[in-house]
Amino acid sequence: MLKRRTDRRTFLRGSLAAGVAGWAAPGLTALSYGRVLGANDRIAVGLIGCGHRGRYLVEHGIKASGDNAAVTAACDIHKSRLQDYAGVAEKMFGARPALFADYRRLLAEADVDAVIIATPDHQHCGMSIDAVQAGKHAYVEKPLPGLACDLPELNRLYDVVKASKVAVQVGTQGVSSPGAAAIRKVIEEKRLGKLFRIESTETLRAPYWVGYTGPETEADTDWKAFLYNRPERPFDPVMHAKWMGYSELTSGTIGGWMSHFVTLVHFVTGCKAPVAAAAWGGKYAPTADPRCTAPDQTMVVLEYEEGFHTQFTSHFGSDIDNEKTLFMFEKGCIRCQFGHSPGNPVLSTEGVADDPRAEPLLESEPPHPLTAHVKNWLDCARSGAQPAANMELSHKHGIAVVMGDLAWTLNRKVYYDPAGRAVHA
Repeated sequence: MLKRRTDRRTFLRGSLAAGVAGWAAPGLTALSYGRVLGANDRIAVGLIGCGHRGRYLVEHGIKASGDNAAVTAACDIHKSRLQDYAGVAEKMFGARPALFADYRRLLAEADVDAVIIATPDHQHCGMSIDAVQAGKHAYVEKPLPGLACDLPELNRLYDVVKASKVAVQVGTQGVSSPGAAAIRKVIEEKRLGKLFRIESTETLRAPYWVGYTGPETEADTDWKAFLYNRPERPFDPVMHAKWMGYSELTSGTIGGWMSHFVTLVHFVTGCKAPVAAAAWGGKYAPTADPRCTAPDQTMVVLEYEEGFHTQFTSHFGSDIDNEKTLFMFEKGCIRCQFGHSPGNPVLSTEGVADDPRAEPLLESEPPHPLTAHVKNWLDCARSGAQPAANMELSHKHGIAVVMGDLAWTLNRKVYYDPAGRAVHA
């Protein structure tokens, strides 16, 4: 059973009331734009966070896109990992990148046009603010906020990006899938009538964070930089490696998975941010690491003023019902895969007809959308256009994550005030 975290609840309440100041990089000032890029200019990219996700984004995004872009600088607080990645990048792009232990030095000193931010969730908003203020285009992994206490930084990031001329793409790549565009077209044309419910399930046999490794000694990392804006605590190699499973740092699958689902919902419906949320979470999975504190079973219900609601469910211990999303309409439904890669959606009269008929919305199964999503960001860095998962769309996923996390933490329904950009119980 889940043990309520009174200390975390008190911390969140205080943080939401008082606000959390952004950690601005010394010497960086707000810039409207960085170096003006021509259509054929090579984009120099700095990678902030050289772990599994950062490497994946470079290999399957930057390199696979075929774009004229290369990693010319890299940063990681994990010293041995940074040195190892230098060789990986050199083989991939033909030159050894400049290396930095502090991302603020990379922003201030490296000759880069853009950065990929693939660091722990609680660092996303602050690092993105610093990158935009340094005039760098940014691709930042989701979720934007790690916890409800990060809401002030989320709002500040929104304001900083909106006042800039840089392209900021958030890593909810499902919106770059042809499947997402096909669902949106059905909704725009009102082919199935009123939409009233969307539910989605994502599962694994073991929590995705249990297999991660990290620095074994404090000498091989910068523990203070890892904690970033979280309270000080003694070095913990397990937390450093498996941070995705610690509710002191982030919101588990609410941020890690639900952010993909709700971004798809917001993209295809064009809706506003949710108005209310309720959540439940517990620790039951036999495959879980008992040292991790995030729930391994989670459910979040979100209500929207447009007249529909969503239900996100995730569980570990079994992969039954994995990768399933269902849109319910008055005249039928649409089934697709999970939000990070919707696949080929299927429209049918299932649920409202005795003899349901089904039709795929696409002629064939589309590729995973990550490469297209990164290419979209690079194109927007050159053209000045808005990327697919821009800040207007991504602020809404951040609000949903904050609401889900706070509802779980307080064990009660919470509400969003759009005028004050605040969440309250």
